[in-house]
Amino acid sequence: MSQALCCLSQMETCLQEEFELLMEVASVLPGNCSSPVAPFISLVVNINVRTKAHRDSLDRHLCLVIPIGRFEGGALCLLENGLVLELRSGDVALFRSSEVTHFNLDYKGLRASLVLQTDKEFAAWVRNHNGWVDNTTMRSFI
Repeated sequence: MSQALCCLSQMETCLQEEFELLMEVASVLPGNCSSPVAPFISLVVNINVRTKAHRDSLDRHLCLVIPIGRFEGGALCLLENGLVLELRSGDVALFRSSEVTHFNLDYKGLRASLVLQTDKEFAAWVRNHNGWVDNTTMRSFI
């Protein structure tokens, strides 16, 4: 997990523009909350899942994937890039999940993956708090 934290801190330096675009959302969550996975908003836990080829069309900018467990195989494939990433438990992959078709291969053992991402629909919250910006009750939360 320390690799993931290291990756998040390196994102701020090496991928400054993407980091700032993601933080634009993470910094204005309702109730002045902060995301525990900032600059991302969401943490998805996949348990013993082999995915079919897909794109996450509603992901905003980047997603971060961390496989965990005791397993063999399960490589993350990025189709258009022609990459087969043989990730081990705790390794980190960062890519544009809405633009790159991706899937993972068969595996043996126990495997989960942590996926950090931000949904594109949060852009509406940044623009006008989903239409609640002028609501007096909601003001105490925003």
